Amino acid sequence: MACTSAAQSPATEMNEHIARLERIMRDQLQGHQLLLECIHRKREAVRTADLDSIASICQREHTIVQRLAEMEKARLELIGTLTEALDSQAKAPLTVSRIAEAIDEPVRSRVCALAEKLRCTILEARQASSVVRAATEALARHMTGIMQTVQSVLSQARVYSQSGRIAAGAQYQFCVDVTS
Repeated sequence: MACTSAAQSPATEMNEHIARLERIMRDQLQGHQLLLECIHRKREAVRTADLDSIASICQREHTIVQRLAEMEKARLELIGTLTEALDSQAKAPLTVSRIAEAIDEPVRSRVCALAEKLRCTILEARQASSVVRAATEALARHMTGIMQTVQSVLSQARVYSQSGRIAAGAQYQFCVDVTS
């Protein structure tokens, strides 16, 4: 009877780690694509000043970002494990590209292609997010201007403060904060 070893061979263990890395990166790609969809929807909501949609989209984005953070933590832990297995003397974690150099085809090509897609999607999401952030800030400034105009119309005194704005009269309960 042959004895089965409780420990896996290093090659089998490495293959499992690489397969897990692929799964994590594929999940991250899907998560960033969902985030990008939210950003595009939020851009449209900001364009139409649909505050209810903006709030619900922000909640969805928060959920996606939390999930992406969990995936990134798992990916970084796995990168640490792979770094230790491939180069125990490494002073810093290996990059995915460097890890890919150590694995055979066709897995190497899949990992490299996935890493490149993920990198491009992350960059696209960052750029789209910065555009939406600027649009949101412009909307907030616009709404602030509207509130100041309303306040000035309702102000009895119509006196300017030291900052050059019409001094607030009575406090009203209709303020909207779109910056948070």
